[in-house]
Amino acid sequence: MTVQQPKRRPLSRYLKDFKHSQTHCAHCHKLLDRITLVRRGKIVNKIAISQLDMLLDDAAWQREQKEWVALCRFCGDLHCKKQSDFFDIIGFEQYLFEQTEMSHGTVREYVVRLRRLGNYLSEQNISHDLLQDGFLDESLAPWLPETSTNNYRIALRKYQQYKAHQQIAPRQKSPFTASSDIY
Repeated sequence: MTVQQPKRRPLSRYLKDFKHSQTHCAHCHKLLDRITLVRRGKIVNKIAISQLDMLLDDAAWQREQKEWVALCRFCGDLHCKKQSDFFDIIGFEQYLFEQTEMSHGTVREYVVRLRRLGNYLSEQNISHDLLQDGFLDESLAPWLPETSTNNYRIALRKYQQYKAHQQIAPRQKSPFTASSDIY
């Protein structure tokens, strides 16, 4: 009598099925149109996925699947790529989602502006101490880029609201807390 071996398929095939089964971003819950697959905090592109030819059975896939998460492109960039430490971008994004009625696109604009500004200020070697003094848009005014200054000021004022909210409200567990270590 022979024992039937479980059917094995390449990991890339399981991932293709997984990718098509995901409907919402694991972080912001936005409906996915384009998807970023992430494994253990690292973005895995489609070329790398196509080369994952390790054979798995369904039981092995069930274990492996816990390592993977589907994100929208924006959250993939935000959570998996190196960021300047000038601002708390991740906390700011969560604040905007949880405490405001902003659309996903508006949140994205504020976060992108602040991330760009943080990168710019880091490149200019501006002291983090300026974040402690008064109104951020006034404290940082002399160092703001010449283009889009008003947009950066608006983002700084919104970030100031986030910092004030942090001091008033005790840190609560976010409903966006993920089951993955990338957050």
